[in-house]
Amino acid sequence: MTALNTLIDLAIMIFAGMFLGRMAKHLHLPNVTGYLVAGLLIGPNLTRLIFGADAFCLLSDDFLESISIISDVALGFIAFSIGNEFKMSYFKRVGAAPIVIACLESLFAVLFVVAGLLIAGQEVAFSLVLAAIAAATAPAATIMVIKQYRAKGPVTESLLSVVAIDDATALILFSLSVAVAQAVSGLSG
Repeated sequence: MTALNTLIDLAIMIFAGMFLGRMAKHLHLPNVTGYLVAGLLIGPNLTRLIFGADAFCLLSDDFLESISIISDVALGFIAFSIGNEFKMSYFKRVGAAPIVIACLESLFAVLFVVAGLLIAGQEVAFSLVLAAIAAATAPAATIMVIKQYRAKGPVTESLLSVVAIDDATALILFSLSVAVAQAVSGLSG
């Protein structure tokens, strides 16, 4: 992969994101909506789903693999940003409400997904792992919308706390569900 190809792919990615971010803003939607649509349109998954495995993609597979570190670093910054909003003084002031909301929301998401997948005839191990993933929220989109609209106040404080607790709960549930799924698969296999 040449440096010129990398720059072209990067330019396509940035311009598509900026253009569709502006279009979303004109439609009175958060910019992050445009970024997500841009990723869907120029990424390989949608074109391959519609047109088949040999479909043309605007971004090369080599480029997408080489920038995976950027998404890892960005997720690290997002997690740090949410953790930075996590203040014990807030919990002393409002009590356990955000913790209860996050835990119940995660628990019900997991229960509904497990039940739905088991009813659909999926294996227990698969159902548990997928259900644990369902407990997570989208902290990147949440943070971007809050920053774009400069939202402040009790709802925003609660939202950030719930998102942080929710994602921590999802990580714990995912770890446990993978261990249980491996044990269940080992017993049946």
